[in-house]
Formats: sequence, structure tokens, C-alpha cells
Amino acid sequence: MRFITFLGERLVHLLIVVMTVSTLTFLLLRFTPGDPAYILLHTNDMPVSETALHALREELGLTKPLWVQYSQWLLDALTWQWGDSYVSQNPVLTELLSRFPATLELAVGGLLVALVVTLGLGMLTAVFSSGWIEWMGRTMALFGAAIPSFWLALLMIYFFSVKLGWFPTMGRGGWEHLVLPSFTLGLGIGAVYARVLRKNMLEMLDQNFIKASKARGLSTTRIHVTQVLRHASMPVVTMLGTSFAFMVGGSIIVERIFDWPGLGNYIIQAINARDYPVIQGYVIFASVLFVTIHILVDLIFFLIDPRLRT
Repeated sequence: MRFITFLGERLVHLLIVVMTVSTLTFLLLRFTPGDPAYILLHTNDMPVSETALHALREELGLTKPLWVQYSQWLLDALTWQWGDSYVSQNPVLTELLSRFPATLELAVGGLLVALVVTLGLGMLTAVFSSGWIEWMGRTMALFGAAIPSFWLALLMIYFFSVKLGWFPTMGRGGWEHLVLPSFTLGLGIGAVYARVLRKNMLEMLDQNFIKASKARGLSTTRIHVTQVLRHASMPVVTMLGTSFAFMVGGSIIVERIFDWPGLGNYIIQAINARDYPVIQGYVIFASVLFVTIHILVDLIFFLIDPRLRT
């Protein structure tokens, strides 16, 4: 019964978030400078006259009162009919779903890099809490967290693509195309969470049950892995889930730099073209993904942590 209540509360939160975000997006787009009709005519090299602008605005439904446009949009959003793109004339949902696998692939790659960096640096600097290993690990974590993702992307392209020629610079193809964007996406996140994991592990090492385990003669490796890491990683799992939700929602900067054909790159093109249906559909799509991933993380904690069930 508690589980059903828990799940029901999260679903209500999902509905509230989607409704709020979609409404704000609709209103903000209407007050943003830029005429979709003018941009569309100019992009297609068509003569821009008042007659052509009025005709295209009427065709796109932009001449209707704002409350009529919002009512139609709300009805379409509730039925998952998000209209057609102004540019491609294809259904918005089809456009988003066709680019979602590329973004999901990049998000999984970035999450794996972040997980390896978090566990590697976090455990290393916690186990060797003094000496040159700890100093080097903390320095690497500090630099990884401080470097902006766009600057890190340019550095990696320069060294590993231009100078060494190991990896391609743009596009999506084999595994080699995924290496640089994944490291750019996950390195900074992993460096930040490594410091959190280190702090939590050091606090766990001072707990009485850890001292009792050492007194019983358990090996140091077993204590670190089965007890210290298990308890210290709980907050990190939540943070990684949040970061993964952001990655799946569209890593705009990374996708744009590496010309990755995902949602982030696509939404930049839609914003430049003032493609209202695509922007509004993307916001709903991303918010549903974001909240859904958070719900899954909460459910995992609900199942593995008995304190949440009492």
C-alpha cells in the first residue's frame, strides 16, 4: 500500500511539472523576439512581403488569439499530438523520436565515463587519504570539475583529433565517434562526484560498525567494497541519476560542438528557426524523461532502503 501511495505521489508530480513547464514555454515563446513566418520565408529564399507574411502566419495558426492557440496546444499535448514542424513539415514526435537514440547513446557513454571517474578517483583518494596519490587524485578531480565542457571539448579535439589523429571530430558512426563526446560529457561530472564519494567514504571509515568489522578480522578490501562503498555511494547514485536525466534531456553544448545528431543539436536548430511546435514538444519530451528517471531512482531507493518504507 505504501508503495502504491509512493508511486502515485510521483506520478502527480510528473503531471504538475509537465503542465507547468509546457505552459511557461508556450508563453515565453510568444513574447520572444523573432517571427517564425519571416524566418521561414527568408530561409527558403522566398519574397518577404506583408501579404506573404500574413498568409503564412494564418497557415501556421499564429493569427488566432493567444488563448485559442494555448487551448489547442494544451489539447494536443494531452493527446501526444504535438503538431508538425514548421521547417520539415513532419510530426514533431516523429522528429524527436528519430533523434532520441543518438542522445541516449551519448548519455549512456557519458554516464559510464562519469561512473568510472567517480569510483576510481573517489575510492583512490579515500583509501590513500594522505600522500602523493591523494594529492594527485584531488588535483585531477579539481581540474576536471573546473574546466567548462565546451573548453574541454575543444582541447580534446585539438589533441586527440588534430594532433594525434586518434578519433574523429564530428558526426556519429562507430565507437570511435563516441569516445570524445562521452569523455567531454562525463569527465567533469565524475570529477565532482568523486570528491563527494571521497568525503562520504572518509566519514564511513570513522563509524563504529566499520571499526567493529575491522576488529572481527574482515579484510580491508571487503570492508571498503561491501560496507564503506555501499553506504557512501547512496547520495552519489541520486546525483548520477540526476545527471543522467540531464544528459538524456539533451546535452546541447556537447552535441553542438561534435555535431552529434541528437536532441540537443536539433533543438538549437529549432530555436534559431523559431519552430514553435518543435520547441514546445521538446520541452514536454525532456521534462517527461527527466521526471521519469527521477521516479525510477526514487523507486530504486524505496526498494533497497527499508527506512523509506516505514
